[in-house]
Amino acid sequence: NIRVAVPLTQNQFDALVSHTFNTGGSDTLFKLINQLADLSIIEDWWTNRYVTANKKQLAGLVRRRKEEFEMFKGEI
Repeated sequence: NIRVAVPLTQNQFDALVSHTFNTGGSDTLFKLINQLADLSIIEDWWTNRYVTANKKQLAGLVRRRKEEFEMFKGEI
């Protein structure tokens, strides 16, 4: 079962592996990437989900999601 069907850079692949390892993966994120959605849409989704525990936003998870997305963009 191929979850991402578009070519990825090494940074994009690494960021998706990190995100998937830490969150279990997201069909919505994979769908956005496969649809070649605008980067701002992907960023909004990526950095605003999977940042809570017990319904409380955690600074460490916010930081991790932002760092993963920066890697995805190729800036890390």
